[in-house]
Amino acid sequence: MTVQKQVLDLIKDRQETLGTAVVLVTHDLGVVSQVCDKVNVMYAGRIVESANATDLFADPRHAYTRALLKSIPAMHEKGDVLYTIPGLPPNLNAPPSACSFQPRNTLGDSNRCLTDEAPQLAEIVPGHHVQNCPGCLAS
Repeated sequence: MTVQKQVLDLIKDRQETLGTAVVLVTHDLGVVSQVCDKVNVMYAGRIVESANATDLFADPRHAYTRALLKSIPAMHEKGDVLYTIPGLPPNLNAPPSACSFQPRNTLGDSNRCLTDEAPQLAEIVPGHHVQNCPGCLAS
C-alpha cells in the first residue's frame, strides 16, 4: 500500500507539473474512486459505462459495473462470502456480435439482453453514458 501511494502521488505530481491528463488502467476500484475524475468501465474490450467517478460509484447503471462494485472486498462485513461474477469472459478471438455480458448477467435480466446486435453507448443523463442493452440496464 505504501508503494502504491507513492506511485500514485508521483503520477499526480507529474500530471500537475506538466499540466496533462493521465489515463490510468486498473482493476483496483479503490484506486479509481480515490484518484480518477472520469471512469470508463470496460468489458470484453468495449466501454459499457462512462461517467464521472462520483456519479458512477453513486449510481452504477450497467449490470457489469454493479457486479464489479458488489465484488469489492471492503464493501462486505468481515467473514462474509465475497460476491464473484459467475462464468468466464467471452473469447475475444471470436467476439460476440450481441451483448457480451449476457451469459454472466445475474444483476440485470439476461433474458432481455440484446441477441441480434451489439449494444451502443447512449447518454442517459448528461455526462453519463451506458450501453443500451435492456437486460444489462434492468435491476
